[in-house]
Amino acid sequence: MSQIRILIVDDNFVARRGLRSFLQTESDIAVVGEASTGRAAIDWVKGNDADIVLMDVRMPDTDGIGATSEILKLRPELKVLMITVVDEQATLLRALLAGAKGYLVYGQFTPEQLIEAIRATEAGSTVTIPQISPALLENIKSHLTGVQDITEMESMEPLTAREKEILSLIAIGKGNREIADALDIEEKTVKNHINNIYSKLQLKSRYEAISYILRRPD
Repeated sequence: MSQIRILIVDDNFVARRGLRSFLQTESDIAVVGEASTGRAAIDWVKGNDADIVLMDVRMPDTDGIGATSEILKLRPELKVLMITVVDEQATLLRALLAGAKGYLVYGQFTPEQLIEAIRATEAGSTVTIPQISPALLENIKSHLTGVQDITEMESMEPLTAREKEILSLIAIGKGNREIADALDIEEKTVKNHINNIYSKLQLKSRYEAISYILRRPD
């Protein structure tokens, strides 16, 4: 029987070892590596093989969503399953837009559901706990490619070219620090641009910004 090879990424040592100990009880699952930061996970996949990455969200240097984007650029065949304490729909949407195949929140799934989620992810399904509506999930899937074309959207005419650029980076899951680094500007400047975007588009949060992008005409 072939095994599902797992890389566990979490800055909490106890969480990593707990996951490893539990997953190793399953005959069809093998934990092949661990990483304590997003950057360490990116470096790991450059020289090692896995099938699924269990990825935390909040970590030092590069967070889990940023790491997911980078990992999938390097190894698009990998599947990333987020496993986190962050129960925010905006973060869930950012993770899926970054390419994650699933999103699990600690305390909202059983050990059995974790195993089922890993097997479903390997089979190509998208798994989210908390659940999101099938209609919204299909909408997200239909927009997983091409979101960076926002910079060419005439329907966002109120935005400046820089604001469209920042909105496109929000859409693919980038945080403020990552946007600042990508555009070589100060993080405070990014925050000012985001406030302007919210004001011009009458939005209140990152979740509403991502939802706005998903609702835009093709």
